[in-house]
Amino acid sequence: MSVRTAARAVRDRGLDLEQAMGVLGPAHRSWRGNSATDNRERWSEWDWSSLGEEWTASDEWKQGLVDEVLLPRVPSGGTVLEIGPGGGRWSVILAERADRLILVDVSPRVLEVARERLDDAPHVSYVRSAGSDLPGVEDESVDAIWSFDVFVHVAPVDHAGYLDEMARVLSPGGVALIHHADGRNRGRLPSRSGWRAPMSARLFARLARKRGFQVEEQLRSWSGGSHDLSAYGDVISVLRRG
Repeated sequence: MSVRTAARAVRDRGLDLEQAMGVLGPAHRSWRGNSATDNRERWSEWDWSSLGEEWTASDEWKQGLVDEVLLPRVPSGGTVLEIGPGGGRWSVILAERADRLILVDVSPRVLEVARERLDDAPHVSYVRSAGSDLPGVEDESVDAIWSFDVFVHVAPVDHAGYLDEMARVLSPGGVALIHHADGRNRGRLPSRSGWRAPMSARLFARLARKRGFQVEEQLRSWSGGSHDLSAYGDVISVLRRG
């Protein structure tokens, strides 16, 4: 075994232990991948010609996710915030549902793609994040937050930073639906090949509760189990601000 392989095995054991305990400890805090700079560079250079649909498992998978997860939990009207709009595959749905939609991303290119897809709709605003903040979004001004295929690429300490901000901007009773990893190297596909950041359902829930959230659900499937997040073993945490 090489020194690099041995070091990685030690790091992975530390991550697994902290995730099982629900602790944002040294292994997660020292994680150097999935930084805001990494994500800004990666997604600014990404070919967005498929508008993010390259990550849609199937039309039925996506429609089930919209009909059975997003629409029942994200209220119509009001202000909705999406972290990481990508090619706008969820933004177009949220824009029809919200009175006001705020799109947040670390990459100016991503925000440009979303603006073009939404035809510069007047009720949509665009916010450039430094990687764990929601600058310019007023306290208790947001009714719902949605993020999918984003936090799986976000460093653990930035998960915590975003949760701080979500607790700040959500109105009392507001809801957040956040798709994130539940462990690493799980599911049908290897996590490293999918650029997965280290996180677990237990750790995310612990971080959320520390910030005053109720963790209402952690969803892994929908459509009666016909569609799911098993490719990488991910989860959608549904948080409610008290």
